[in-house]
Amino acid sequence: MKVNILTKGFISPTARGWLHPVVKNKSRLSEMGIDLTFYLKNIEEVKFCDLIIVESRFVKNEWHKNKEKIFELLINLKTKTNKVFFYDLGDSTFSWVLEVLPYVDKLLKPFIFKDKTNYCIPLDGCNIITNYYYENGMTESDKIRSPIFLKKTDKNLLDKIQLGFNATFADHSSNSNLWKYDYFNRLYRRSFKVFSKMLKNTEVNEYIEPGMNRTQDLSCRMSLNGYSKGVEFHRKKTAKILNKYLKTNKLNRKDFFSEIRSSKVVISPFGWGEINVPRDYEVALSGSLLLKPDLSHLDTWPNIFNKDTVVQYKWDLSDLSEWVEKIINNYDDYINFAIRLQDQYKLYSYGKSGQDKFCEYFVRMIKN
Repeated sequence: MKVNILTKGFISPTARGWLHPVVKNKSRLSEMGIDLTFYLKNIEEVKFCDLIIVESRFVKNEWHKNKEKIFELLINLKTKTNKVFFYDLGDSTFSWVLEVLPYVDKLLKPFIFKDKTNYCIPLDGCNIITNYYYENGMTESDKIRSPIFLKKTDKNLLDKIQLGFNATFADHSSNSNLWKYDYFNRLYRRSFKVFSKMLKNTEVNEYIEPGMNRTQDLSCRMSLNGYSKGVEFHRKKTAKILNKYLKTNKLNRKDFFSEIRSSKVVISPFGWGEINVPRDYEVALSGSLLLKPDLSHLDTWPNIFNKDTVVQYKWDLSDLSEWVEKIINNYDDYINFAIRLQDQYKLYSYGKSGQDKFCEYFVRMIKN
């Protein structure tokens, strides 16, 4: 099966999270009968294949300028190939690109709503948490609402929204090239060919055993501005509640890793998306207990962030302080959350068995 991928390369965190395992496992997928080719430009030969995957970053610049050009591109691609999938690299369960649905066979996302009818609702701030705070009178309207494109009766279109895979399979270790922001790494990331050769898998010594030498109770490092009104409210209220326990200002990557490896608990509020990339994966690596807002509304694969691996608090934050006190004072009663999270993460992210799980899922994803 010949599969061509239209991509802009490793230019964003979500792009790096999805491309890393695909590029790293290209040879293994070839052995399984999947012939992958990556294209940074739409040239004529792209069409000659069994499946084309167009990532959302590939057409991002056109989305707000001339969406009709994107639809024409997708129609044109369908003239010569069997199937066209669109891969939404957005950070959250919400999707900006639902209007591509009539022109593609699947819209894949790393995170989707369990209840797909949420895609038929105009969300304030185009975000589920922002909408929650607005509807409950906790913030003013963000004055941006998600466009209503789908109806609950559009079952055929809703069925096209399907799970891709999340960033579990990427390397989130302290020395990963994916997350270094020095001059040379930024330069290398501009070249798909060069940076592809720099990808590596997470090494076993990067997994820090839960419970070991934890000299600090809590960590929560985050930016507070630059988000929608609802997310800023969510983060600023979190910081205010935690003010009596810790400082929440951001650290450089080296100091951040040092802190979370020494911390029993890391609190990770929502940001652009519900799962923070790479933050939540770094916590899994560090062996800390992860404390997050309720994630029961979303579906993802692999679902390593669930009720058995993550302690979850209410979106209104009314029980956050209670959870913090409970865990700090009874850490031994909750350490199994950290153990299970790291075990789940390691199952998918380390060694040949993790690579096999990814390849088997990728084949099912494109064939079913």
